[in-house]
Amino acid sequence: MAVMAPRETLPEGEGPGLQPFEHDILSDHFQYLEVLDRKTSHGIIIKATTGKRLYAIKLFITQEAPEVDYDQCYSTNGETAWDCCDAFQRHFTPFEKECRAFGRLQDMGCEHLAVRAHGYVSATSTQVKVKFGSIQARMKFHDRVQHNIQEPMMGIVKDWVNMAPHEDEKLRRVHDRLYQVFHIPQMIENLNELHKNGIVVRDVRSEQYVNGVLVDLSCSETAPHPYGPTPSGEPSKYQPRWTFASLAAWDLYAFQHCIVCQWNKHAEAWVKRLGRPQGLPIFCPFEAYPVPYASEEARAKHERPYGPFLPMLTLFDQTPYLVKPARWDPLEWETNGDEDKVKIRKITGKAKEGFVEEVVEGLEKLWSDESGNSSSSSH
Repeated sequence: MAVMAPRETLPEGEGPGLQPFEHDILSDHFQYLEVLDRKTSHGIIIKATTGKRLYAIKLFITQEAPEVDYDQCYSTNGETAWDCCDAFQRHFTPFEKECRAFGRLQDMGCEHLAVRAHGYVSATSTQVKVKFGSIQARMKFHDRVQHNIQEPMMGIVKDWVNMAPHEDEKLRRVHDRLYQVFHIPQMIENLNELHKNGIVVRDVRSEQYVNGVLVDLSCSETAPHPYGPTPSGEPSKYQPRWTFASLAAWDLYAFQHCIVCQWNKHAEAWVKRLGRPQGLPIFCPFEAYPVPYASEEARAKHERPYGPFLPMLTLFDQTPYLVKPARWDPLEWETNGDEDKVKIRKITGKAKEGFVEEVVEGLEKLWSDESGNSSSSSH
């Protein structure tokens, strides 16, 4: 039973794409083991095996037909200054966004920066349901896809990534979060390398990583984008030239806020449940991005050498400002590998590495800013 006959790259059009998976996921060689409980807003994850290796099959769920306002353009007016235009955000579906991102990683030989994707697949929910060996698994799958309106369902086959090992299966997810601190330096470096290759994640959270590996790119954007800034620098009516640079800074800001700061906030509670693993620090000292300013007043009192403050484009209802450029501008992905550029970034990167004292100082500054006081500490 063939999954998809045409050997075409998706999505169609300018930019990277993903090839079809070379095997038939509906064949007898594939055994479906379980539907994961892992929360994802765009699909479900099926753990499958061929007997020789494990795969994660992500099937995307479409609950409503997308309505995209292609007439909307980016505006600096009011609260919309932190939002990308509708066409930039919604022209590509979550499935197509992952195809573009994983396709770029394959093209650039950088598949190690995230989980490895093997290709896309297509199957109806009925075809998938009968592959499960137990009634419980079939019912669980049915409950997850009952509101899906697109048949056949599109999916991507990825490597299966095991969580950090722990003796108690029920506590493995918490243990994986606690153990994440050992991976954070490499996670930050990989995030910068994604930017170097033209990819912004946009939804950076601990839940997007398993054992330090980024497994979800369904909110990502990859340069070039048909409704984004032009690589040549010519004006675009949809998005300003600095769009991808701002989104890269947002990724790093989100990493600092949602991963580093959250680890420091919850680590002791996790240790009480799990015990303290050997070598576990009491504080995560790593810095992906400076601790943000708590108010416009605090920001105005603290001079920065990065020029005028630009809105940091986000996916969420937050209004941070770009106070430090990301290491790489993803829009310039074609030239980011040039030797001179790499040399400059390595020098700058070394100068900006954070240490425990600097991060603690930054946290103290944030507290003082929130209290209405100014501080002159730098990161």
